[in-house]
Amino acid sequence: MELTTVQKRKRRYMMISSAFAIFFTGFPHVWSVYQPYVMEEARWSQTETSICFYLTLATFVFGNIIGGRMMDIYGSKKVMWIGGYIFSAGVMISAALIIPSPIPFYITYGVMQGLGQGMIYTAIIATAQKWFPGRTGFASGVIVTANGLCGLFLAPISRKLLEIGGAKYALLFIGFFITISWLFSSSLFSTPDEQWRILAEKDLLKKTGNQVQITEKRQFRSSEMIQTKKFYYLLATMCFGLMSYFMISPISQSYQLEIGIPSSVAISAIMIGSLVNAGTRLILPTLSDKIGRISCIRLIAIVSIIAMTVLASSQSYFATAAIIATYGCFGGIMGSFPSLTSSIFGLKHSGENYGFVMFGIVIATFGSPVIVNAITTRGMSMRVVFVIGIGFAVAALISLQLLQWELNKKEKTGEMNYVFSDNEKSIGTCQK
Repeated sequence: MELTTVQKRKRRYMMISSAFAIFFTGFPHVWSVYQPYVMEEARWSQTETSICFYLTLATFVFGNIIGGRMMDIYGSKKVMWIGGYIFSAGVMISAALIIPSPIPFYITYGVMQGLGQGMIYTAIIATAQKWFPGRTGFASGVIVTANGLCGLFLAPISRKLLEIGGAKYALLFIGFFITISWLFSSSLFSTPDEQWRILAEKDLLKKTGNQVQITEKRQFRSSEMIQTKKFYYLLATMCFGLMSYFMISPISQSYQLEIGIPSSVAISAIMIGSLVNAGTRLILPTLSDKIGRISCIRLIAIVSIIAMTVLASSQSYFATAAIIATYGCFGGIMGSFPSLTSSIFGLKHSGENYGFVMFGIVIATFGSPVIVNAITTRGMSMRVVFVIGIGFAVAALISLQLLQWELNKKEKTGEMNYVFSDNEKSIGTCQK
């Protein structure tokens, strides 16, 4: 069922303005730029300042879950407003809390910012997917790409602001534009008519030649989702798939210098890796609409295995190429998982459901430095880290295969769980 001219305009405005708002949810990833200034101004230790990043990441996941639950009651637009207020207030109030005690800063920059970001993130991604029946990978890919581009642009801007007026000035400046972003996005935010979406998906099934019975798809609530094997296979795939990136990213530049790669090349590799990260967030999810979500993520896991193998065996420019490929794998996972989650568990509660799946990111983020530190403090070489990275990538591939077998098992028993998500290729199986 085709969109009317008015609907197309609403969808276009919604996607453009939402990408602008989502862009700023990547702000915590430039915390390393702020960290030395905050340490100097507040006299905090490196550990105390590092907690800000991890706290924001953890509360971001809870923001997705809370926002997803609130969407069922108040709707996506109200969640955008509430999340936007919390997000911008958290950043701007933080400017006044660079004081000897880090606790107030943790509450504003860490908890408030993370919760607000998560609420905005889940409302936008869930709504964007509903506007694109059969192309949810493309829809979520566009949004997540905007998030990935944040560090590329905000890092140099933040550095300049910090040089001019310090951390307080930079936080106020960025906080102001965060406020503008969600106000602008909220004013143009709209959700598609549910009846139109259902009819559009029926038309899609007919066009793709799918002969399945057209019945309403089961929409899993999170309480139902976490009782299925599919959820834990999905969670494990995300967690294991991201471990290699989080083990490599903090030491990517220093390791290249250690093996004799010129400084200019090492720095360029990080910049190119950031671009590849952003690019794969759009390209791979869009490709998954055609070749299937599981097939796409399987490709990512295989590339990750190859990249880790190269790092474990080479001390040349091949290692630099492998690091860039690892950044691409990270972007591919972050871009593909929102649509994979909704393909399996439905769109209705996709925001909250994806919030639970994102615990895989939290586990990988906190677990990877523990593993690297345990290896390096015992005097073992980085090759051991890379070999373990291979193991995690293989584990991701195994978890993904178990997920596909579970989906195929439902197909053989005739359980109609996955109608009305995308075409039959989207999750790698067609329900009979």
